[in-house]
Amino acid sequence: MSEQKYAFSTCLMGEWMVVASAQTLLETLHLETVVDRHAIRLRYTENSVKVDWIKSDLPFNIHAQIAYGFVWICVGEPKKPLFQLEEYAIPQARLVPCGAYGVRTSPLRAIENFLDMAHFPYIHTGILGAEPETMVKPYQVEYRKAIDEIWATECFFTQPLAAPSSSQPQETEYIYRVATPLNAILYKVNTQAEGIIPADVICLFIQPINETQIRAHLLMILDDQISSMTDMVLFQQKIFTQDKPILENHLPLKLPLHQRIEIPTKADALATAYRKWLLEKQWSYGVFSPEKEHVV
Repeated sequence: MSEQKYAFSTCLMGEWMVVASAQTLLETLHLETVVDRHAIRLRYTENSVKVDWIKSDLPFNIHAQIAYGFVWICVGEPKKPLFQLEEYAIPQARLVPCGAYGVRTSPLRAIENFLDMAHFPYIHTGILGAEPETMVKPYQVEYRKAIDEIWATECFFTQPLAAPSSSQPQETEYIYRVATPLNAILYKVNTQAEGIIPADVICLFIQPINETQIRAHLLMILDDQISSMTDMVLFQQKIFTQDKPILENHLPLKLPLHQRIEIPTKADALATAYRKWLLEKQWSYGVFSPEKEHVV
C-alpha cells in the first residue's frame, strides 16, 4: 500500500510534536523524517522552518516552530499553544540535549513508563533505586484544567545516584507534568545543586513514527556546574537504554486504557490519571483495542 493511502491520525491533528533537533536542521538547512507513517521535508529558510509532505497529498497545513532546542510541528490548527518551559531560558542552567532514540513501542507506553517510579529499583538498580527501598510512597495527582495538563506532586523516592554530580544516596523529590499526550516533563530536586533553578528538568518528547514505533527525544536542563557535558549525556543515555528493552518487550505494545486488561495498584495513580485523561479525550492513537487486536 502506498503512503498516499494512509490518512493522518485525527488524534494527532492539532498536537505539537517534536520531529528533529534544531541544531541538526540549522546545520544542514534541510532534512527528511516521518510522522504517523508520512514522510515530511523540513527546510530552514529566511529564519523560519518550512515543512512539506513528501509523496502524500494530505490537505492539511503544517505549522512549525523552533523551541527548546527542537523543531516542532503541528498538523492542522493547534489545539493550544506550545507549553511553557521557563527553565530553558535561565542563562546559568545547563542545557543538555540527549539525542533521539528509536523504540518499538506505542507513544503512550513510552510516556507512561516515564511516569512510573515503581520500576526504579529493578530496572535502574544502583542509580534511581535499589532493594530493599522499593515502596512508592503515596503522592498527589491533579488535573489542571486551565492548561489541560496532569501534574503529580509530593513524589519521593530513595535513590543511590540521583544525578551525575551526586556524591551520596538521597531521598529525591519528583514533580511529574504531562503537558500533552505525547510530551512529559519531570522536575527533580537536586539537593546538591546551587539553586540556579528550583529543580533539574528532564523532558521526554515523543515523535510518533506510527502507532508502535517512536523516536524519543530527550532534553535535560540541569543545575550542575560540575559534571562534563559528556558525563551528563551518558547518565541519561544509560537510564534510557535500560528502559528500551522493557518497552520493546512489553505486550501489548499499544497501551490499554481499560482497567480490565491491566490492573493498576496505588503506585500507579499517575498512570491511572493519564489513561483516564486519554479516555476523556477519546484518544485512540497507540491504544490497544481488545476487540480488534490480540496479544501475541
